[in-house]
Amino acid sequence: MRRVAIVAASIACLTVPAFSQGLTKGRHATEQQAEQPKPKVDDKAYKSALDKMPDKKEPFDPWQSVREKPPSK
Repeated sequence: MRRVAIVAASIACLTVPAFSQGLTKGRHATEQQAEQPKPKVDDKAYKSALDKMPDKKEPFDPWQSVREKPPSK
């Protein structure tokens, strides 16, 4: 009987972290997901934001002054 109690207690201790991390899908998890509406994507606003971004002319090279120049032929 004592062995069964020890095994039951150890299994209970191992399952506690799963509950605290929310790995089990309970009633509360589905209620929270249902309450939060998903934002709709506005394609027109997305494209206008992309158009406002400036074009990159040349990539930035922070090691430019450290790197040796290749010898000219």
